[in-house]
Amino acid sequence: MKLIIADDENLIRASIRSMIQDVESSWHLVGEASNGEELLDLVKEHKPNVAIIDIRMPRMSGLEAMRLGKAISPCTKWINLSGYSDFAYAQEALKLGASDYLLKPVNPVDLERALTNTAKHNKEFIRMHNQQFENSLFALCNGLTTLKFEELDSVYVQGWFIGAICLFDSIHTGKLLSDLTSQFYDDLRGRLNRHLVYGMNFAMVSLPDGDLAVIGSWDPLKGAQSGEEVHRFFDLLEGITESYRNDGLAITILQSGECHGFDQLNAQLGQLGQWNSLRAVCGIGRRIGYSELAEEASVPEKLKMSHLFCSIKQHLHFKAYLHYQTAVGDMEGLLLNDKLLTADKTRLAVHLFMLHALGINMAESSDDIEVIRELRQLGESKLLEIRPREPVTADLIEHVIQYMEKHYMDDVGIGQIAHQLNVSANYLSMLFHKKTGTPFVKYLTNIRMLKAKELLLNTNLQVKQIAEKVGYYSTRHFTKLFVENCSSYPSDYRKSQV
Repeated sequence: MKLIIADDENLIRASIRSMIQDVESSWHLVGEASNGEELLDLVKEHKPNVAIIDIRMPRMSGLEAMRLGKAISPCTKWINLSGYSDFAYAQEALKLGASDYLLKPVNPVDLERALTNTAKHNKEFIRMHNQQFENSLFALCNGLTTLKFEELDSVYVQGWFIGAICLFDSIHTGKLLSDLTSQFYDDLRGRLNRHLVYGMNFAMVSLPDGDLAVIGSWDPLKGAQSGEEVHRFFDLLEGITESYRNDGLAITILQSGECHGFDQLNAQLGQLGQWNSLRAVCGIGRRIGYSELAEEASVPEKLKMSHLFCSIKQHLHFKAYLHYQTAVGDMEGLLLNDKLLTADKTRLAVHLFMLHALGINMAESSDDIEVIRELRQLGESKLLEIRPREPVTADLIEHVIQYMEKHYMDDVGIGQIAHQLNVSANYLSMLFHKKTGTPFVKYLTNIRMLKAKELLLNTNLQVKQIAEKVGYYSTRHFTKLFVENCSSYPSDYRKSQV
């Protein structure tokens, strides 16, 4: 967003310029003026989103410049600067339509508040603010930062959250599955952006195990309707997934309850991750709430059966057919002893999972013995399809590491690399963690922090420039990650190594 500063004192302009750089790099300072006439020239040239102006300036006062500037650029918002003795002028500025005013000397917290209040209904600002939220939430969910960096009144401490994990089941593999999931991500991102209003935030974040989480947050103090809007979006989310089932992709939504603060949300997301296999007995391709999953998890036999079905799917995906047959054997013992498929709801849910996740089409009346027979036949048929010299998984992971080493400064994600390798993001994430012992996100962050250390020690670049060179476009976000990983601020690290 474009911004202009106008003040006849160089030190004041320099101070505000520095504060704006610390607030967020997405604010783009397009010009500075030392008097009212220069201000009007800049407003005419740039049509800024926001102008921060001193009320008293030579040649033309700030009030007169604002009166004329509103005609030149009607959409520009005005923040006035004044001293204690100029209170009457400040009142007049508010009558003219000033969005806010600040007392000199300007406090950084007050400046950030004024910028937020002034631009809070601007769509570009809302998206920018939401991107900051998503960056911070991604770091928190993946253990890259902690709440110790957040103010006690921040949304992460006092806000309300709803989270949902999106799980994909399909017989498709390779490029087709990758294309379908990428299409869903793009579709979901577009819906999120269109749904955004001030007082609420949305984020799409990859969790440590590779699953996609969609998170909504709201602050009741910033709008009574914001919580209702978040709930409305999650109602729409279930409908968004419906169209993908026609293409052979069943998307299951595991949704948390309302959570007060990030810690409660994170705890529920972690529990949903542990319960994700329960979709096999609850019914895939729909939204399943936290309370329903908790009820199903209270039955140990159902929980064990669901784990076995998801293990069977995973062994099939990894082509680990010996483990596959062992899991089928365990399933046979469980089904024959506990008769879990006698309940119509559970049996139909299992049949649905077998159809979409394994490609086995069972008759509605099929019993336990028929389920086991079909599972064994599938395993035997897959054994016959094994090709010699199939790609070695170690080579796949080496390719991922090499890609990260080369593109760490770009917007790198596991989904992007998976798409290039024609595998699903969830599969590649699990494989990467298994082979390296480190989640993809933390591995990438470690690379970026090492590169940042090199730049801090071997160049005179500013922290903001270093942040951008290692893939972060928010200096504040980069600093949080650096402190969490290196136990010092970037500037302090540079000094300590001299």
